[in-house]
Amino acid sequence: MIRQDEATDLDVAKQILRYFYRNPQAADTVEGVARWRLLEEMIQSNLETVMKAMAWLVSQGLLVKETRPASAPLFRLNTAETKKIERLLAEGTRARKRRKQGTKG
Repeated sequence: MIRQDEATDLDVAKQILRYFYRNPQAADTVEGVARWRLLEEMIQSNLETVMKAMAWLVSQGLLVKETRPASAPLFRLNTAETKKIERLLAEGTRARKRRKQGTKG
């Protein structure tokens, strides 16, 4: 088992390692890793998160996915589901308000 140094951010260390693991021929300076490589890893992670969320929104009928030849799919709001969308958005707002009130008092 690898022990973590208390001064080391394990999440950042894993991001760096993941980059070098995916790109075994890569070599860079600390500054280069900080500026470009970690940004690339964050973008890749964010893309995966967004793709999953958008797939879920399509599966729920809240977004419509349009495919076109030789082009990336486009997504748009399913205006026929406005009430359902408003309910979902309101749920998130109410939950945030409850959390804020819980931490204040």
